Amino acid sequence: MRTAGAYLHIPFCVKKCGYCDFNAYSGYKTETRSRYVDALCREIVARAEPSARVPTVFFGGGTPTVLPASDLVRVLETVKASFAVDADAEVTVEANPGDATPEYLAALRAGGVDRLSFGVQTFDDRLLKSIDRIHSGEDARSAVAMAKAAGFDNLSIDLMFALPRQTLADWDRSLDAAFTLDVPHLSMYALIVEENTPFFARRERGKLPPLPSEKTEAAMFARAIERAAQEGYRRYEVSNYARPGFESRHNRIYWRNEEYFGFGAGAASYLDGARTANERHPVRYAETVAARGTATVSRERLEPREAMGETMMMGLRMADGVDLDAFARRFGARAETVYGDEIEFLTRSGVVEIEEGRLRLTERGLFVGNEVMLAFLA
Repeated sequence: MRTAGAYLHIPFCVKKCGYCDFNAYSGYKTETRSRYVDALCREIVARAEPSARVPTVFFGGGTPTVLPASDLVRVLETVKASFAVDADAEVTVEANPGDATPEYLAALRAGGVDRLSFGVQTFDDRLLKSIDRIHSGEDARSAVAMAKAAGFDNLSIDLMFALPRQTLADWDRSLDAAFTLDVPHLSMYALIVEENTPFFARRERGKLPPLPSEKTEAAMFARAIERAAQEGYRRYEVSNYARPGFESRHNRIYWRNEEYFGFGAGAASYLDGARTANERHPVRYAETVAARGTATVSRERLEPREAMGETMMMGLRMADGVDLDAFARRFGARAETVYGDEIEFLTRSGVVEIEEGRLRLTERGLFVGNEVMLAFLA
């Protein structure tokens, strides 16, 4: 029996942020969004595997909470009718703090959602405006309070550092605010100016406000690690921190390079050693599903070496690192043999270590993690 997580992509936003390179769109009318939900449910039914065990369900975007809570609950019920969703499955919805109302959150909780991830980014209204967010710091505080009142105890907030004109003192204030809210999970990551985003275009024209220096960005990352530990959070992945028992089960599926279903516009699936992707544009996605039930537009079967490399790269994101015995069982070869030269070089450089049968980043390696991980994709 297959075990795989389920990802549901909701590609709509009220306003797309200037730094965002996700498959997200603003400006669509209610009717278009409703047709999209119909198509999403139809795709799920068309790809149903009643015997496939699903331990996690994740609504991402875009901003899932631009849809009525009833639409999200309907999609969740369709997943449950089409797959063997665990009774204690982790069901996450990414949420914009500005969308939260007591009634909306209560409807999600009653409908089976048990985890919320709020895209806070910062509590500083000046900085929120600079990154095109449409909520305020007070909206974020209120959203968390409303979520707790609605019965959610599994809550996460996203915070960003290295924002335009952000100082280390600004970052400290955001950390203060986050810890005061006492949520059990935090995602804290640096802004990356990606190509094909308004931020990239602004930077090319010299119109993007100055970003913190690399030294300041590293200090912000170090401050996040230090202060999270002081507050009782364990850094279990490069950018993720949790109190015991509140680690993201769904994201761990990705980091372990395990199987997952992806439904919706642009969603990717990884099943039976192959990666598939859906039509990205939401209107064309809905039209394609209406015509043939599914919307797959690409399929790539990973060669064994590619799958090994991705498993090493993703596994090194986790604080526990790559379980070398599990790697050998999965691929029939030991990572120490396949990647002997890379591991020897990186160990000598002090950025990885092998301890208790696991290859993992050292503290020094954390600050150059992307370069370390890319060594296994060469």
